[in-house]
Amino acid sequence: MDRQAFARTMRVLESRYPIRDWARGMTPFEILISTVLSQSTTVANERRGLEDLRARIGVITPRRVADTPEADITAAIWHAGLGRQKAPRIRRIAMEILERHGGRLEEVLALPTDRARAELMALPGVGPKTADVVLSMAGDHPTFPVDTHIARIARRWNLSRRGDYESIRSALERWTPPQKRKAWHLAIIAHGRSLCKARNPRCDECPVRQDCDWYRQHRAHGKRISRRNLRSPTKG
Repeated sequence: MDRQAFARTMRVLESRYPIRDWARGMTPFEILISTVLSQSTTVANERRGLEDLRARIGVITPRRVADTPEADITAAIWHAGLGRQKAPRIRRIAMEILERHGGRLEEVLALPTDRARAELMALPGVGPKTADVVLSMAGDHPTFPVDTHIARIARRWNLSRRGDYESIRSALERWTPPQKRKAWHLAIIAHGRSLCKARNPRCDECPVRQDCDWYRQHRAHGKRISRRNLRSPTKG
């Protein structure tokens, strides 16, 4: 897929999948905790884990999380999975934000993008994807977070020769206007959940299949198989 085809594809997807800003009404700290909870689980389970944590401690703030025993956090977020790994990480993040930033993540988000990203990634257990999600969804920074859906679709579109996080992110940011990165990030995720699935992608329903490298290769392969089957003698 070239730059022109990418822009055409994204205009179609942006129109098909109106923005659903899941972070609307959440504080930056809640967005950060939500993103940590989302690791290796479904959206539904992440949401349930966040709501259960809120029910257990009230308003989710760095101070309340830091003051909550780790065992209580683990019990509260168990629906999100990996509670024994995520609970200590969440508590350490809260304590670090209190110590280094006075409990205000907003101060980090007010920094230039590169500095804000470095500060977020300095928090325990916060990697590039989590940092980019917080920057985009909480601070309107022009980052392009890459989740599993986006990584899969980027490979199918041949957007990057390499499949690591930074290579895919850099490729998407080169081809996406800064003001469109949040919307297009959400649109690709919606497309991955709806049609461009990991298994059995619903290509016949895809509105952008004509520009998809994977689809063209898959369809050509299918035709070769069909012709070969026609030449093969039938059994029985």
